[in-house]
Amino acid sequence: MPHHDTPLHLPSLSHRLLVVVGRSGVGKDAVIGTWLRRLTGDERPHLARRVITRERHPSEDHEPVSAAAFHGLAATGQFAFQWQAHGLHYGVRRSELAPLRTGRWVVVNGSRQHLPQLREVAPHARVVEIVLPEALRLARLHARGRESAGELATRLARTTPDSAADLVVDNSGPLADAVAALHDWWSALGGPAAAGHAPESARA
Repeated sequence: MPHHDTPLHLPSLSHRLLVVVGRSGVGKDAVIGTWLRRLTGDERPHLARRVITRERHPSEDHEPVSAAAFHGLAATGQFAFQWQAHGLHYGVRRSELAPLRTGRWVVVNGSRQHLPQLREVAPHARVVEIVLPEALRLARLHARGRESAGELATRLARTTPDSAADLVVDNSGPLADAVAALHDWWSALGGPAAAGHAPESARA
């Protein structure tokens, strides 16, 4: 097993990286959190904690930093992934991907806009997109109370390229149904049982 000070080689480990994307308000956090809570022990994927230039909020567990601190982390190579959205900076520390070394899956709450860059460094990452009808999405955005009316309008107007996701999950019904769809798909990949085995394309 490599030491943790050895650079993480994402191309050969990214087949166990699960990136969940979706437009604001579709319920990514709820689907991810509920799914992970139903798993136990070593089978539970690690949820990468994001660094965000936003104050703490009860609806999300992230590492809040100033813009200056974020740029400092980026300049010293602390991030495996970083992107901008909604006037904020988002990053995932390299240390958050360390569980990949031991055969554990890692889940990243990601950005559809950032997927092309992510796939360049993590070519075998699996992408799941959570979707929701627009009327429901708008209602959930208003209900969570995280943004002002102007910020909500900006989020709603934002367009992004097609995610080319490996799985699309409709979250318009019971949350349990969306979680089951994600879990069944992940289990069919081999789940934790296949954690130590790269697909043939990842070994090339």
